[in-house]
Amino acid sequence: MRYVKEAFNARPWGMWIPPNWVGLAAIGMMGYEYPGIWVLGAGLELGYLLFLSTSKRFRYLVDAKDSYALKQNSQQQLKNLLVRLDASDQNRYHALEARCQKVLEQQQEGGSVQAVDLQAQADGLSKLLFVYLRLLLTRAGILRILEGASTQSIDVRILDVNRQLQHASADALKKSLTDQLGILTERKNRHTEAREKLQFIEAELSRIQEQVELIREGMVVTTDPTALSRRIDSVGDTLGNTNQWIKQQQEILGETEDLLGDAPPVVLEVPAGSKA
Repeated sequence: MRYVKEAFNARPWGMWIPPNWVGLAAIGMMGYEYPGIWVLGAGLELGYLLFLSTSKRFRYLVDAKDSYALKQNSQQQLKNLLVRLDASDQNRYHALEARCQKVLEQQQEGGSVQAVDLQAQADGLSKLLFVYLRLLLTRAGILRILEGASTQSIDVRILDVNRQLQHASADALKKSLTDQLGILTERKNRHTEAREKLQFIEAELSRIQEQVELIREGMVVTTDPTALSRRIDSVGDTLGNTNQWIKQQQEILGETEDLLGDAPPVVLEVPAGSKA
C-alpha cells in the first residue's frame, strides 16, 4: 500500500501537481456528460497504479526517498542529543564514531566484502555507538544534578547541624535541626550512590571503546565478513543489561525522550563502492 500511495501522488521533477490528479479531475468532469467514462477511468486508474507500484525502478526510487528521509531525521535526532554534552564528551563520541567508521572502510578496502555484509556491520556498530552516546548522556545528567554541591560540603553542614543540635534547648528547634540532619544524611547517601554510578558509567564507556578496538584488530586475524558481523552482534548482546540500566537511570533523571523508539539515531555510512 505504501507503493500504491506513492504511485497515486507521484509527480515528475518540475511539476507542481501529480499528473494522476490532473487525469482523474479530467475524467471526473467528462463523466458528468458521458458517465461511461467513469468506468473507463476507473479501469485506467487501477491499471496505472498496478503498473507503477509494481515497477522495480519506481520501488527503488520510493525506498531511496524513504531512506534519505530516515537518514535526515536520524541526523537531526543525533544533533539534538549531542548538544546536551560538553565539548570533551562530544569529542569523545566523535572519536569512537571515527574508529567504527574506520572498521567499515578497512573492510571495503579489502575488496571482498559484499554491501549486505557491510550494512550488517554498520547496523551493529551503530547500536554500540548509541549505547555509548546514551551512557555519556546519562553521565551528563547525573553531573548536572551534582553540580554546585559536593560530599565534603554536605559533611561540613552535617557537623554544623550536629553542633547546633547539641546546644539546642527548645523542642521546636531540636525537631527542625533533627529533620535537617535527616535531609543532609539522605543527600550524602544520594551523592555516594551517584559517584558509584559515575564509576560504573566510566567503566562501561571504556569497555565499549576496548570492544571496538578488539573488533578492529580482529580484522587482522580473520577476513570473513560474516564472522566479523557475528562478533559485532555478540558484543551488542553483552550490552543488554547496560541498556536496561540506562533506561532505569533516564527514568529517574526524567529524560525519557531518549527512550522513544528502538531504532538508534546513530547511522554509520556504508562506504561507497561496496559490492552489491
